[in-house]
Amino acid sequence: MIEVEVMRVFFDFVSASAMVILVNKEGDKVMPIWIGVFEAQSIQSALDGESFKRPMTHDLLKNVIAASGGKLDYVLISKVIDNTFYSRIYIERLGAETDIDARPSDALCMAVKTGAKIFVDDRIYDKFEPRVDFEKKLKNDFYSMFLGSINKNELKKA
Repeated sequence: MIEVEVMRVFFDFVSASAMVILVNKEGDKVMPIWIGVFEAQSIQSALDGESFKRPMTHDLLKNVIAASGGKLDYVLISKVIDNTFYSRIYIERLGAETDIDARPSDALCMAVKTGAKIFVDDRIYDKFEPRVDFEKKLKNDFYSMFLGSINKNELKKA
């Protein structure tokens, strides 16, 4: 297992999607995971330390685990099948460990909220790419999208 962190969350409001970027401990390799916008908002709120008057779903789960005498030990991004990521959360309670299937977005949000470690299975570490290449590709995609949205006829009027 390779330990990683949530580097950031990106929102693409044009396509109504988002991605969470995981980064290895050395900071030189990243792996994006596409997630829903609402899930991304939950992760971003957790990263920002934002709290709400009433418990949100991840807070409820965190509270249930704690009230039962357990703690979220770590999460594992365990596999990728047909470009879909799978993960597990590992809960320690009374000296025993239980692992539970979870969507990566939920597992990552829980890890951020509880301070639990995040790991990626060695077998999918090849999905990581050099951070420099990823950031360059992201910048190129942004500029291509921006330039593609410019109406050339409107520019001529200016």
